[in-house]
Amino acid sequence: MTFSVLKDKQKVFTFLWFFTPALAGFLKGRLGEVNNYKIFKGVFHHLVDGQNLYSLYPQEYFDCNHYGPVFSLIIMPFTFLPDIIGIPLWNCLQAYALYRALLLLPIKPTYQWIVLALCLVDLNTSAHSAQVNPTVVAFIILSWYFVKKDQVIWATLFVMIGAFVKLYGIVGLAFWVFSESKLKYIAYTFFWVIVLLLLPMLISSPSFVLHSYLDWYNSLVEKNLQNQEVVNGMGASMQDVSLMGLVRRIGGFPHLSNLFFLIPGLILQVLPLLRFKQYSSLIFQLRYLASLAIFVVIFSSSSESPTFIIAVAGVAIWFVSQDYPIQKWVWVLLFNVVLVTSLTATDIFPNWLRMKIILYSIKAFPCCLVWFACIYQLLLDEISEFKTLWLNQD
Repeated sequence: MTFSVLKDKQKVFTFLWFFTPALAGFLKGRLGEVNNYKIFKGVFHHLVDGQNLYSLYPQEYFDCNHYGPVFSLIIMPFTFLPDIIGIPLWNCLQAYALYRALLLLPIKPTYQWIVLALCLVDLNTSAHSAQVNPTVVAFIILSWYFVKKDQVIWATLFVMIGAFVKLYGIVGLAFWVFSESKLKYIAYTFFWVIVLLLLPMLISSPSFVLHSYLDWYNSLVEKNLQNQEVVNGMGASMQDVSLMGLVRRIGGFPHLSNLFFLIPGLILQVLPLLRFKQYSSLIFQLRYLASLAIFVVIFSSSSESPTFIIAVAGVAIWFVSQDYPIQKWVWVLLFNVVLVTSLTATDIFPNWLRMKIILYSIKAFPCCLVWFACIYQLLLDEISEFKTLWLNQD
């Protein structure tokens, strides 16, 4: 009876996982609220025409592109479709990538619905902006999964695609330490760098593609400075929803450099890797995967509300790695993530409150707490594989 109930939950969340992003895409396409999607299509058209990928094109869309030239090949098939069809399909592609990645995690089938449920709201927050973030975190997960399977050709492919599309994906290189084929991993990494560097040249000139990487770097530097602006204690943009933004906006330090956070954050993120004897532990590896997914969001000044599907996926992975019975403090941290990070992006909360939570970077706070808790466990816990309820121990 219990198994049947759990199986029904899995079906319900699987249906919602694909239906709700598709519906959001259809409604956005019908209303013409598709600015991000227009930017994405512009990457392809501008690359083909040899136009700067990172300039403003006010006659086409507002804001500008911040993805790499390789992204043009991913979006290319969608540029030939009308938006009312293309956006739902695009959202379904994002949902499918993360769905497949999450279901490849070593979670018992009867409990897979838990990670889907925890990520569902943020999946839809991303879908309402037609964002690529679900695929970004899917690639991070897949880069770990294929290292675990000792299939480094695929592990390095997903790391490099993630990095060449949106820099967040580069954190997957950390899983090199878990690889049993470290030299092959390095060789395949360089191989995919060359391949992905050359691929956009199939639809544009080599000199333009190479110069586009310099333009990309300059655009990210400029965007980073814009994201950090603070006016009257609040953010001047909807971005920098991060640990840095939280301190700059609530702590009253508007000009505090990112380096004051990034250097200690990187040290804390790397320190658990000194526990070499833990490398063989599935729980240790999953918690490290979770911490990386959270890290790239809470330590990025580019983080915004739709970006948090990456961090929340990390929180979900961290949660299913906990010993059973779940301790009260774990439930408290999870509840805060669900309420403050996820649900505040929905109409459950009034618009003025949603805006305050973003512009003061409060949305990032629960994920910051989980990251610190995860790092603490990685550094100090003596991990017991057999007290975990939801994971396969194979």
